[in-house]
Amino acid sequence: MSTDSAPCDTVSGIVDKGIEVAHGRDQVCVSQIVEALGKQVLLSMLMLPALAVVTPLSGIPGLSSLCGIIIALVALQLLLGRDTIWLPNWMLRKKLPAARLEKSVKWFGTMARWFDKVSRERLLFLVEKPGAILPQLMCVLSGAAMPFLELVPFSSSMLGLAVSLFAVGLVMRDGLFVLAGILMVTTAGGLVTFLAGLIF
Repeated sequence: MSTDSAPCDTVSGIVDKGIEVAHGRDQVCVSQIVEALGKQVLLSMLMLPALAVVTPLSGIPGLSSLCGIIIALVALQLLLGRDTIWLPNWMLRKKLPAARLEKSVKWFGTMARWFDKVSRERLLFLVEKPGAILPQLMCVLSGAAMPFLELVPFSSSMLGLAVSLFAVGLVMRDGLFVLAGILMVTTAGGLVTFLAGLIF
């Protein structure tokens, strides 16, 4: 299936790209996903790994760590104002099971269309610089924390959901989703602190 048919300027468009690139393949390299996403690659590559962490795809061992590193690198490049993406070669060569990727991305499709329907331009001070620095920085920190929190129940998924909300806000220019992401990060931080207190 062609990867040129779905636009990447909406949440459902980004999700559709993830479905298209996986369709009909046995495995998908990260490099193939990056190539398929085109002009919106930075924001799209912020969203797709975050979605992967909150879908059944997260059951693959080590995936949350890989997605967290990708999120941190991409968000850092957004902070630096880059227009093109850079990922290390070992990461670009990383392969994912295509059928499982397609199924997991489809799992999020209905919610993606709902995001498109309800989002609109508002609270722009949170999605335009300098305000956009806050969600971008929180994405860097959330992604960097995921490899360390993979064994803490629900924490990586909560951070993945938070990054997804930040990405939706930045793609759709809707600061309300950024506020929701900040709330989710705060909740995740409270959960980690609580669990750490129980363990230690």
